[in-house]
Amino acid sequence: MLGIPLCIGCATGSFESVDGRFHHRDQGYSLAEPEPTQPPWKRVRLEGAVVAFRRPGPVLMSLQSGCRRPVAGPQVMARHLVIGLPERTLRQAGPVAVEDWPGWTQTFDTMQEGTTVRVKTVTLVAAGCAIDWVLTGAEGFEAAEPSFDRWWSSFRLDAQDER
Repeated sequence: MLGIPLCIGCATGSFESVDGRFHHRDQGYSLAEPEPTQPPWKRVRLEGAVVAFRRPGPVLMSLQSGCRRPVAGPQVMARHLVIGLPERTLRQAGPVAVEDWPGWTQTFDTMQEGTTVRVKTVTLVAAGCAIDWVLTGAEGFEAAEPSFDRWWSSFRLDAQDER
């Protein structure tokens, strides 16, 4: 993530793409593949991420998830993502939701090797899982943000696994 040391939940290998949606079999959720855009999103490996995509800019978006029965709400869980960032300027923060699942979004700027990097996170707490989406970019962030928002908002908990 452009070297930004965001705290990341556990990642697993039980994630597969079927009919335009990613399905996490172990954690019981799915979400759409990123929509085709110009420039296109390309799937990349990112340590700690369940799935990640990059496009020129460089802009990176990723998904991390962990099901350790978090006792905290999404706002507190979202704060964990900024632990270790020495300097940041908060641009926006507030509640979001996908269906009935509560979430928290935050957008902030941080410095990375002398460059300002914009970061947007969305944290959702659903069925005992904390799911984090992260978008980062020094350039091209604003153009990528609508695609990122459609991606995270496509989250669905599998009906047969509503814990």
